[in-house]
Amino acid sequence: MGLTDWTARFERASNTDISSDLEKAYEAALLIQGLELEYYNDRPVRPELELSIPRQTQAQMLRRFRAALQICRDTLEGLEQHRAELDAQEQRQLHLIEVVTSRYGRTTSLPTMSRAPEMLPRSLLGVFDGMRRQLDPEAEASVVAGFRRRRDSTLVSLRILLLLVLVPLLVQQLSRSLVISPLVDRFAPDVPFLSFTKPQLEEKAVEKLRVFKAELEFDALLQGREPYSNEEMHDRLTDRAKELKDEADGESTEAIKNILGDVAALLGFTLVCLLGRREIQVLRGFIDEAVYGLSDSAKAFAIILFTDIFVGFHSPEGWSVLLEGVEEHLGLPHQEHFIMLFIATFPVVLATIFKYWIFRYLNRVSPSSVATLRNMNGGG
Repeated sequence: MGLTDWTARFERASNTDISSDLEKAYEAALLIQGLELEYYNDRPVRPELELSIPRQTQAQMLRRFRAALQICRDTLEGLEQHRAELDAQEQRQLHLIEVVTSRYGRTTSLPTMSRAPEMLPRSLLGVFDGMRRQLDPEAEASVVAGFRRRRDSTLVSLRILLLLVLVPLLVQQLSRSLVISPLVDRFAPDVPFLSFTKPQLEEKAVEKLRVFKAELEFDALLQGREPYSNEEMHDRLTDRAKELKDEADGESTEAIKNILGDVAALLGFTLVCLLGRREIQVLRGFIDEAVYGLSDSAKAFAIILFTDIFVGFHSPEGWSVLLEGVEEHLGLPHQEHFIMLFIATFPVVLATIFKYWIFRYLNRVSPSSVATLRNMNGGG
């Protein structure tokens, strides 16, 4: 039993290393593409050229380029024997790494624009290479190993996703019920900050007291009775004011409990992120596979739905409801001007970031999705 556990752990560690190396090389390939687009007008990097930027900046850029290119080359050499174990998304990532690396040849010298012509088309060589891998006696073992690795990745991703969701919720609820609420209720009468009623709660209580007085007068008129005398009205208003004062104090302490509970939930979420950094890397690959495994129309539909909800013409109402809920949850005063300013700026910034992501990342990874998105948006 112990040997089986150690073997399973070794396999999971090996699978995680493959995913981690592939993720690093993929990010390095994206970095090289970004440098090509930013400094060389979407052409291969040419270190011998003098750019119209400071020499120190160009030297730093070239150091980043060489380091990223070396990571891509090392990863290609290490993953060659594990190619059959990769899933669809990882195959696409590996293909991007190969495309980027092929632009700079196999030598360790500085890359140039000139390359030796190929004897046969690369696609034809890929067909023969695929046939060779299929006829390999160890191909079946590689496919089984790849299935096991993808299964382990799925289980790890689902487990860390559940932990990221459930741990903060459980920490918030348990800490609030078992620790925070008893302590706040215990020390609230002695600590002025905890027992102090917020100004907005006092205003709400005064408005409720005014409505209560109007209701008493209205009920007396409906029933045909004499209105309450000043003494009776004063007694009833005094009793109601005490009740409203207790309610306002309770809402104030509830807001403090919510804040402390949210802080505890944030600490729990941070702890899960720190302890599960390797699992989160696997989760990123799982999400990428799920997202980029969609069809082009499905990707475009999801993008349009997301943008219309958060940065579209109908988003201000949703942001208003969300911000008012946050204010009520934290016991903050209602600030109409802050909400209007937030709605006027944050969705615009979010839309700019999203368009930049489409231009720099999605346009390279899935250009057909960008074309479908433009068509679904009416060509805009």
